[in-house]
Amino acid sequence: MTQSATIVQVESANILVVEDQLEVQQAIAMLLETLGYNVVGARSPEEALERVGREQFDLVLLDLNYRRDTTSGAEGLELLSLLRSKGIQAPVIAMTAWGSIELAVQAMHGGACDFLQKPWDNSHLIRLVNQHIVREQVARSSRVRQEMEWQDAVAVHRRLMPRELPQLKGFSIAAISRPLGYIGGDYYDVFSMGEKVAICIGDVVGKGVPAALMMSNLQAAVKVTAAHWVNPSDLCQRVNQLACNNGASDKFISFFYAVLDLRTRKLTYCNCGHNPPILKRANGSVERLLVGGTLIGLRPGELYHEAYVSLAAGDQLVLFTDGVSEVENESGDQYGEQRIIEQLNGQSATEILDVIVRDVTSHCKGVFSDDATGVVLCAV
Repeated sequence: MTQSATIVQVESANILVVEDQLEVQQAIAMLLETLGYNVVGARSPEEALERVGREQFDLVLLDLNYRRDTTSGAEGLELLSLLRSKGIQAPVIAMTAWGSIELAVQAMHGGACDFLQKPWDNSHLIRLVNQHIVREQVARSSRVRQEMEWQDAVAVHRRLMPRELPQLKGFSIAAISRPLGYIGGDYYDVFSMGEKVAICIGDVVGKGVPAALMMSNLQAAVKVTAAHWVNPSDLCQRVNQLACNNGASDKFISFFYAVLDLRTRKLTYCNCGHNPPILKRANGSVERLLVGGTLIGLRPGELYHEAYVSLAAGDQLVLFTDGVSEVENESGDQYGEQRIIEQLNGQSATEILDVIVRDVTSHCKGVFSDDATGVVLCAV
């Protein structure tokens, strides 16, 4: 240690000094505690790991050489790697009396933010400590703000999905949506319009926040446009025009919209480039709901078509996104639509959906690669 330093008062912070020589550790602590810092010492890599497991630090001063090897810095570099692998984000200043350019480069590549040669200059050490602690506290505040924003975004995203599904006379219905991350681009909705019920599902190309924003725009457009007198094809044309006017040029949405008339049990639908829902009849035959048009947001002025099916007791309809049908196992085999069909065995909508979710999760061992959403409607 050389020359005295001017003491500068800064915001208090916790510093971990990992140094096997007690007198060196005490000298650093004495210097930094005069600045109002709380200094904690560790004399071995094992003690350092135990400390960071219990406490949060704003900075780590890390000696690279210990008793096993006093010159190469291997133990310190190994400890640095362990700290980063455990998610410790605090800045690390590497210290050694056996410094070299090569060792400094290794430390910086390993996750150190700076390198300090022993014996140190007090003014230089204090400058480094203050500089990196201020940066860490600013970065931590930013991370806290981002986490709060994410939590708000997640809450908004959840509110966009139906809190509960309407009770439908003569039908049972169930739905689930699991975003890949905090939020996603899948969408479904079921809402009553007098004697009719709207059922829809969508999948925005992409993931995360951009997809979620597109999804929220889609939901708003559907809710504004939908009414018991509006045909599915007309709704899709209006929603497509809004998406083309307001959406990004590289963001498209696969979308399926249907209106179920509870009195006549007729389901009128329009499929806009979405995975064709599967209709399994009570007699075991299978139909795909294909009629409609291209993706929402692809071309303005697109004309969409509609079709209808009549639902009789025992018929089962499944709407899903490709995050369900295309999820892969360890061998790269997709779950596939045939396995969805095999789960349609005459139970209630909730029971069928539970079976599908369990089977899909088992297939991929819980490792999904996309948002996954499903809606099951059963006629009783």
